Amino acid sequence: MQLNNIIKDITTISNFNRWGVSVEINQLKAFDHVVRLGSFSKAARYLDVSQPTISLRVKELEKSIGGSLFERVGKRMELSDLGKGFLPYARQALDVLVIGAERAQAIKEGKSGQITIGTLPTFTTGLFSSTISSMHETYPEIQLVIHTGHNQQIIEMLYDGFIKMGLITYPFFNSDLKNLHLIKEPLLLVAHKNHPISKWNERSYTVEEVFTHSKPYILTDWSEESKHWQKTHLSFGIDSIELPPATALDFVRRGKGVALLTEAIVQDLLDQEALVKLQPVNFPEIYRWVALVSLEREASLTPAAQRLLETIRSNDQKSFFLE
Repeated sequence: MQLNNIIKDITTISNFNRWGVSVEINQLKAFDHVVRLGSFSKAARYLDVSQPTISLRVKELEKSIGGSLFERVGKRMELSDLGKGFLPYARQALDVLVIGAERAQAIKEGKSGQITIGTLPTFTTGLFSSTISSMHETYPEIQLVIHTGHNQQIIEMLYDGFIKMGLITYPFFNSDLKNLHLIKEPLLLVAHKNHPISKWNERSYTVEEVFTHSKPYILTDWSEESKHWQKTHLSFGIDSIELPPATALDFVRRGKGVALLTEAIVQDLLDQEALVKLQPVNFPEIYRWVALVSLEREASLTPAAQRLLETIRSNDQKSFFLE
């Protein structure tokens, strides 16, 4: 017999076969325990119900199946041929329901589920990668589906329902987006270790000197604030070029020019001493802000999405204390 279409809650789930005949989970349990324990009375005691209740459940199941599931042999109830044929499918259905119940409980507790999230191409390392790693270690049954795109692409994916959460640059001006968490990323002036400016850290120098001798200075667009700051120092005649962050990093890695890049993007190269952090005396603290947003309020997020939010906040707090 083919059982499908599980409905109702876990304790009263019914299965409907292709003929529309109802088979309740309590009927399957009664049948299974009578077989396991060898009598209706023992099954009743085990399931903590009356013996007439067990008998009624088995009779109702037999009506659905279309024949007797048991036959009496002496004082013992034994399976009929119909019962023998039905038993493995009844147990399979019960096993599936148990797995389904466990899965549902895991989703409810935020231990399982799926999260679809969009992130900027320039925000896939550092805090983001540590968050994904933490989620994989702590909640291995939560599936993370990650898409990348620029601000407007991520916002469109949110509106289309393609993703449920997104990481975009802040500020944003879509009033229906909920700001779940704000991440502060330091921006650093960096050059290749063999660039002449890299030797300047042995003495005092200014931002103006860096821009003049970068050859070229690579203008990157992280935010309106950072772009404005860079342009105020790009006086007429300075050798400069405007590039997207990934291309700017490639230029710097090959020893061409100086760029303002996020700490997360360059940290590994700084640790390897392939790049050098420049420290002009008049260099202000400049940041790129990234917001984790959703069309849903925090309280309305799925338990799995709330686990991701908690993990991002926790890892962000850890990185703050390490600075």
